[in-house]
Amino acid sequence: MRVLVLSTPVETHFLPMLPLIRALTDAGHEVLVTGQPDVTLAAEAAGLPTVTFGDAFHSEDLRGGRRPAGLRPIEVFGRPDTHQISGVAQVWRNHVSYFLPDYLGLAREWGADLVLSDHMDFAGAIVAAVLDIPSVQHRWGVNPTDPAMLGYVRQYLEPKCGLVGLDHVPVPDLVLDPAPPALADREAPAGTPIRPVPHTGAGTPWTYRGTPGRRVAVALGGHTLELDGASLVRRIVDVLARAGDVEAVVSAAPEHRAAIGALPEGMTYTELTAPGLLFPGSDLVVHHGGAGSTLGAAALGIPQLVLPQLGDAFVAGDRIADAGAGLTLDSAELQNDADRLADAVRALLTEPSYREGAARLREQTAAMPSPADVAEQLLRLTTRQEAWA
Repeated sequence: MRVLVLSTPVETHFLPMLPLIRALTDAGHEVLVTGQPDVTLAAEAAGLPTVTFGDAFHSEDLRGGRRPAGLRPIEVFGRPDTHQISGVAQVWRNHVSYFLPDYLGLAREWGADLVLSDHMDFAGAIVAAVLDIPSVQHRWGVNPTDPAMLGYVRQYLEPKCGLVGLDHVPVPDLVLDPAPPALADREAPAGTPIRPVPHTGAGTPWTYRGTPGRRVAVALGGHTLELDGASLVRRIVDVLARAGDVEAVVSAAPEHRAAIGALPEGMTYTELTAPGLLFPGSDLVVHHGGAGSTLGAAALGIPQLVLPQLGDAFVAGDRIADAGAGLTLDSAELQNDADRLADAVRALLTEPSYREGAARLREQTAAMPSPADVAEQLLRLTTRQEAWA
């Protein structure tokens, strides 16, 4: 089976599909990743064959909006409402026509048997429908595109589909959902579960040596630091220092460390960002609500303190708190209050209920079908398609 992989041009949209891609290649199937450099560079780093179209998209330029210098987006705009969060789908629906002819040409020439894409790459289902092959969408986190927004997307795509000979807007044959039941969206169409696997990349796992029960990973993501988040990281490490006997590893690229400042005793900077390298062995993860961090910590059974800054990270924080697996501080007022941060850290490190909630998420995640199981399901999907022909 030949699987063509498409992704919206954001590395963190592509990486959740990587465990399934690995399972497909391990089973002997051919995989080809295509898209803009934002995605194909990540695929090449994973050792996958790629075809690149266009220049880098630089999705980070869309984040943050116009802000006074030194202020994080949450400090200027507050928490976005539901419509604003789901509205990001409009960005990616507009992106469809950029490379649709290129994707179609490549799929034909290469002889794709199936198209796999992330859930906001709306070109994948169109390419598959034109070639009469199955299409599969892979959600990347806990906040799928809501039904109302999908309706707007379909209206926009109707004329685009007509230009390539379709008289309808196709839907994927299968939608994969990596959110365990306690974190899953209850309003979006149900997806087929697939177990999330914490991303590791190429690196050596962090070794925690401190006191069990007091080991903390601080991983607010590169975008948080690029959007003036250094002061927030500083506040977090100061709170951890006040807590006493805490070993913390702080994920921050070298260019951001001067703004954060020297770390207190027992804390160390790292360039590691992959949850599968940074989180195992920790007792608490402080993060920004990214999909990889949220589902990575859930899969590992680690309590979470979520400090969202943008978009659907707020939804991730809500879900973790509702599941009893952590806490979220979803306003600038709360995040900038050292006492509130300290209260949250203390509770998460000392109250058993959060460890119990995190353990429930780990159990739910472990019970989900593995990427290898789903790879077999995709093969059956293509076989059934051939039988229909």
